[in-house]
Amino acid sequence: MKGIHRMIRAALAGLVLLLLAACASTPPDQFYRLGAPGLAATAVLRQSPVVLIAAVSVPDLVDRPQIVTLGPGSRVQVSDQLRWAEPLKLAVGRLLAERLGARLGLAQVWAYPAEPGIDAQFRINVALQRFDSEAGVAASSTLLWTVRRMGDGQTRSGRSEARAVPADASIGALVEAHGQALARAGDEIAAALAQLNASAP
Repeated sequence: MKGIHRMIRAALAGLVLLLLAACASTPPDQFYRLGAPGLAATAVLRQSPVVLIAAVSVPDLVDRPQIVTLGPGSRVQVSDQLRWAEPLKLAVGRLLAERLGARLGLAQVWAYPAEPGIDAQFRINVALQRFDSEAGVAASSTLLWTVRRMGDGQTRSGRSEARAVPADASIGALVEAHGQALARAGDEIAAALAQLNASAP
């Protein structure tokens, strides 16, 4: 009987050790936030309009908490441990709002989900068509966008394709490169907004 008890205790101890080893080998979750390089205002508008960036649409492939990376051939990797700190569609809108505010010296650039009662003079619609992540290789994005002057419905539209090379093969460098690429697209949107603002009656 004592032998059986010893065997049970030994088995339980072994099971506990296995569980502890499994927990110790699971890497912790890592969260990343999109950001753009700092920038001083480079354009002065004759007025400082209120700008609203509507909800950004993103491809289904990357519309998830996990960071999706591309590998050789057609390989796609979705990591449960590498995650965005906020939904990608909100992160892109926030980054573009920050970039427009910095580029044009605007005091109020709102991004979805903003207060519904905002009286904006300009509305920007953005569709992120491509958001490719290749660690150590490139961060590439394609955006379709339209800037609308709400007073008379005049618009400027464009397609921005941007690519940045990460500083190294880490996910942090890849996220930083995405911020740089999206900032360039934001600069093109800012130029269109400045043109519409200058031609306002």
